[in-house]
Amino acid sequence: MPANGSTLIIQISSELAARGSSFVVGCCSGADSALLSAVPGSIPPSMVRCLSAFNSKGEGAAPSSAVDQVFEFSRSGGSVEWLAGGVLSIYPWVRLANRTKQVINSANAGLLVFFSSPRSRGSILACRCAISRNLPVIAFPIGFSSSELPVLGRGYWAKNTDYKGYLWIKKQQDIFI
Repeated sequence: MPANGSTLIIQISSELAARGSSFVVGCCSGADSALLSAVPGSIPPSMVRCLSAFNSKGEGAAPSSAVDQVFEFSRSGGSVEWLAGGVLSIYPWVRLANRTKQVINSANAGLLVFFSSPRSRGSILACRCAISRNLPVIAFPIGFSSSELPVLGRGYWAKNTDYKGYLWIKKQQDIFI
């Protein structure tokens, strides 16, 4: 995640936290890591819940895991659910996918997703899971054009006026199916 992406994540998350929003995040480098690093400085630990695909000793971490940030978040009083994607005997990529699904199943307002690449499998999975739950999805392309945001089914990305992101809009006929 480029520095400007981390700054944007912290800025938006801090604004939402000031309005009373809480967050459920994963354990990966990138957006998860940036938000976790804002605790406790910009966001109170009580407003963030982290679902980790590895255990409290770091066992089962994948190359993309933000182990140090998750441990620091935990030490600051943050709530971490260890092995949220399943037991250590499950392949790491399966645990990460399961964990992503749990993050979205824990959401009650919507998904903010910060894409550092238009091909981020974890971010695309999170978007598709949120859309399947009829949760709003607001995406922020970091370091690439919004025209490269992934297509998530029948619909399109529209400029969101509240933030500098893009809201996924389902095509009208999908509403009646």
